[in-house]
Amino acid sequence: MKANTGYSIFETFVGAGGSHIGFIQENFKTIYVNDFVEDCLKTLVYNNPNLIEEKAYIDNRSILDIDAKELRNNLHVNKGDIDVFFGGVVCKGFSLAGERNPNDERNYFYHKQLELVEEFQPKISIIENVPGILNAKVLSEKVNEELRSKVDDLWNKLENYKGRKAALRKINGITNSFNEEGNILRKKKIELLKTLTKSGYYISVIDDIKSIYNNIGYNVYISVLNSAWYGAATKRERVIIVAVRKDINIKFEFPQPIFMDESLLKKNMDKNLLKLPKPKTVNEALSLIDYEKNDIDNIPMKHSEKTIKRFKYIPEGDSISNHIENLPEDLKISKFYSRGSTMRLNGNQPSPTLVPGHSNFPVHPKYHRSITVREAATITGFPLNYKFFGNHSKRCEHVGNAVPPPLARALAKQCIKLLDEYYFKKKNNL
Repeated sequence: MKANTGYSIFETFVGAGGSHIGFIQENFKTIYVNDFVEDCLKTLVYNNPNLIEEKAYIDNRSILDIDAKELRNNLHVNKGDIDVFFGGVVCKGFSLAGERNPNDERNYFYHKQLELVEEFQPKISIIENVPGILNAKVLSEKVNEELRSKVDDLWNKLENYKGRKAALRKINGITNSFNEEGNILRKKKIELLKTLTKSGYYISVIDDIKSIYNNIGYNVYISVLNSAWYGAATKRERVIIVAVRKDINIKFEFPQPIFMDESLLKKNMDKNLLKLPKPKTVNEALSLIDYEKNDIDNIPMKHSEKTIKRFKYIPEGDSISNHIENLPEDLKISKFYSRGSTMRLNGNQPSPTLVPGHSNFPVHPKYHRSITVREAATITGFPLNYKFFGNHSKRCEHVGNAVPPPLARALAKQCIKLLDEYYFKKKNNL
């Protein structure tokens, strides 16, 4: 593969390379990639030999262990040299699942990301995250250790209660006293959050990000983009936070959709977008796969006989939770059962978000099995020959956590548009 010679990019939380693919497709030259998951970096480097050819700095440390100034010196770049920073900042703490502990250490990775931005001063900085970040709150850094411990203790009890409840539900063992225990814990949570909010210790993540960017010299633009708008066969929504250095004085324009249908059109969007081509469907994505090829990423899971029997009761595009009553007694499960493995994809539509983890990938539109790593990757927009490393469960996570490449490529094009204008004005002293 020929080394890229376009604008420079620096990537953190690069994962298996979904964002990387999109930017490389637009000829960006990679200066640096970082992820602390070894299998992700192995996947990235194996599939992107340009990284070696370009002598990119491949860093497997946690972002928490990186000294920003030391790294910039090691890379031999001046402040302001790098064109684009991209960070799909780890988002477990912002997920809508679970109790969302406001003191979860993963909530604060964006602080370290912004420390790197402050040191390197790239022209454009992009943070990608789950929609949950828009409503996420965290504890202010001003909170004392005693209060932090109180928060951690209560959230641990809530998570423990949730686990016990799941176990009791399976054996019909939930009692009134057990429910009351949960009510007491939830009331304590509400009261504690009220106290934290009143004290100014419970702050909006988005407001914090905007404030930090403003203080280090950036204008911020935020939008929720749908991957299916740009050619992925999945309706995965991502929050994209773009910051442009203030001295550049050019507004960032988010990419316009190139695919659309009624299900993807938001209330504030122009209805003329419905004239665009229909989004790519699951069937269209799966039709690209060579099922005769010997491909470890395309080996189906071996489900139990009972699981296969349950799958047979799920109509295309539907969930087993809507058909529990139709199951024989020996196959019945709780309606709270894992969403992904009990939902069958509709082949004639884009898929919903593909949840990470092998047990949570949805069922194939026609076959009585969950979709394979290759099928999920193709739906997401990865190249057909992209090889993933790690055990089956981890490879599923790598696909599920990835930025869909078509979305990344659409963002890369908009970065090029802004950078072209910036360098033109600089060259002509405009």
